[in-house]
Amino acid sequence: MNPPVIDIENEQESSLLNPAQIVDGMKRHFWIPLTLTFLGLVLGYSYYKRQRPVYEATSVGQFGSEQGSILGMDTMTGQTLRDEKAINTLIQAAKSRDVLGRIVTDLNLANRTAFAGPHAAGSKEARDAAVATLGAMIKISLRKETRLIDFTVAGEDPDLITSLANQAVMSLVSELENQKSKTLQTAVQSLVAEGQRLQEKLKKSEIAMHDYKRQNEAISLDERKDLVLTKLKELGADLNKQSKERLMLETHLQAFKAGGLPRDQLLNLPTIANHPKVSGLLSQIGSQKAALAVLAERYKPKHPKYQSAQAVIDNHEKQLEVLLGDAVGLLQSSYDNAVELEKKLQAQLKQQEGDVLDLEALAVQYNVLKREMESDQAVYESVLTRIKQVDVSKGMETPPLWVHQLAMTPTAPVSPDAKKTVSTSAAGGFMMGLAIIGLMVMRDRSIRTVDDARMKLRLPVFGMVSNLRTSPHDARKQEDATPIDGILSSHKQVAENMREFRTIITRKTRNEKACFLITSAVPEEGKTFVSTHLAVSLATQDLRTLLIDMDMRRCTLGQEFGLPEDCKGLSDLLLGTATLRETCFATGIHNLAIMPAGRRIHNPAELLATCGIARLKELAFEAGFDRIVIDTAPLIPVSDTLVLGDLADELFMVVRCNRTPSVITLEAIRKLQQAGVAVSGLVLNRLTQRTRGYDYYFYNSYYRTEQSEDVPLEPVGASSGQRANPAPFIQS
Repeated sequence: MNPPVIDIENEQESSLLNPAQIVDGMKRHFWIPLTLTFLGLVLGYSYYKRQRPVYEATSVGQFGSEQGSILGMDTMTGQTLRDEKAINTLIQAAKSRDVLGRIVTDLNLANRTAFAGPHAAGSKEARDAAVATLGAMIKISLRKETRLIDFTVAGEDPDLITSLANQAVMSLVSELENQKSKTLQTAVQSLVAEGQRLQEKLKKSEIAMHDYKRQNEAISLDERKDLVLTKLKELGADLNKQSKERLMLETHLQAFKAGGLPRDQLLNLPTIANHPKVSGLLSQIGSQKAALAVLAERYKPKHPKYQSAQAVIDNHEKQLEVLLGDAVGLLQSSYDNAVELEKKLQAQLKQQEGDVLDLEALAVQYNVLKREMESDQAVYESVLTRIKQVDVSKGMETPPLWVHQLAMTPTAPVSPDAKKTVSTSAAGGFMMGLAIIGLMVMRDRSIRTVDDARMKLRLPVFGMVSNLRTSPHDARKQEDATPIDGILSSHKQVAENMREFRTIITRKTRNEKACFLITSAVPEEGKTFVSTHLAVSLATQDLRTLLIDMDMRRCTLGQEFGLPEDCKGLSDLLLGTATLRETCFATGIHNLAIMPAGRRIHNPAELLATCGIARLKELAFEAGFDRIVIDTAPLIPVSDTLVLGDLADELFMVVRCNRTPSVITLEAIRKLQQAGVAVSGLVLNRLTQRTRGYDYYFYNSYYRTEQSEDVPLEPVGASSGQRANPAPFIQS
């Protein structure tokens, strides 16, 4: 199966910071914010002790009025102090050079060294310096949702700052009073001048109005206009009525000329039916028919009276027929009269409209002159009223600002505040510590958890080794213990981890004999530790296990088991100067043998590549070993491990958590991929308990009192309490 191809650049981009990493970083580096917090406490307290006490004095002024102005009118000051701009203007006026200069003069601050500075007392430069210093000391602010302004002065002399605060509000009140007096005087003069001008203008308007009325006889212009408009409306109504009548006659006449109308339709026409002769005949015919109906009840149709009445009706009918025969003449006569009357009404209406337009032209100029005169009169009267109000309200209106409360001499300083200073510095140190931890976590690209390893390295995790916890009692015991005792003591703490790792790789290989190769990206990741304890765990399963040290540049595996440095090992076997039996040594642990690296050589990579290293596995299996665990050199510094790809059945890479950057491990995996070597999986070393996962917590609670794995010892020329002798493991 081909190894998965890993894109290192994309992996670097996908390594994002998440809250879980921050929490983990805070747990690991909690000492940083604690240390900085303590340092902040010390610095804050030192700063507090070095500061001189500062006092504050506050006087209060109130602006605006609780009641309306005199006579319900605003004063002529130009500002009612009811909007934000006016209030801000007042606050800025309190810091003007005039107000500050008044305070400097009243309190003789130009002669004080603290205000005058290096300038000569009483000089112009000293006065300017005193004004600048005073402006920096006074703080003016508006109380929210109130009419009150606070004048606050801070300094080291309580009596002086009290005098400055009181003088500040009183100087501003005096300045506003002076400005108000000047403004009122200027306003009165302006109003008097404006009144005289308006009086002359009103006089001219009245004269122009009088002349216009005389020239155009416009005395009763409104009444004439009303009469003309009334007559115009009446003529319009009459013309509309006559037009309707003329249209009706025209329609009847055209219908009669088009083909004649039956008698019944002619009689239905109002013009024919209302004709005197026609209406008279119709009335007589109606009365005769009524009389005939009465006779018909008493006599038969051939009776003389009945026939006489019938003859009268027939005579009237003939006369009506004669009249209806001349209906066109009646209609034409009525139509001509209606047309003539309509024309007369139209002429009268047109003449009346002209009279209305003439009156409108006269009214336009008349109204212009009238409005101008009325406007001039209203403005003139308003100015006169305003002058009277200003004269009456002089000295009676409340000032725009008055003293609400004078400052009291402070008895306790406001700064420095011990609690505030110390707590702020401590909080700053704590926040700085959190920021440092955040930076460390952001820059940390190492593997922290199992999920990190799976996501970043894209390889399965077969083994997890927790951090070893050594108590002071265990440390004292290990000082007097042999190397084998130290290995067994540490194995008790990782036994469950190794059992899990052993079970997974055993089921993965499914071979009677297997060779496992353990490597890492860089030194000091724990590959030797993992190799050793994996071999011990395999040996406890009654599997004859050979542990080989192929890290020929740093030969430390033999020293871990107490072997002398001059004993023969792998290099001697490959060079042909020793046999397999001479290079395999008992460890004191049942079923476990070790093959050290042997004597040092200068070119281990060339030796491993050219001396038939593949034959070593066959020799070991022929000698009766069931499992081979090989501890190799790291991949990044040297290339020794790349030539061992065909030797192992499974290759596992050890990754030290919270230390090695993931890009380094990815580079090592890439080198193996380029060499055609497949990485079976990962072993995470020094995995913290909090990032291990739920399995650790269940294990820790279930095996709290039994965390050891029984490892039977096989004495080989020495007891377990003594140093193991380098006795050959393979018997002849």
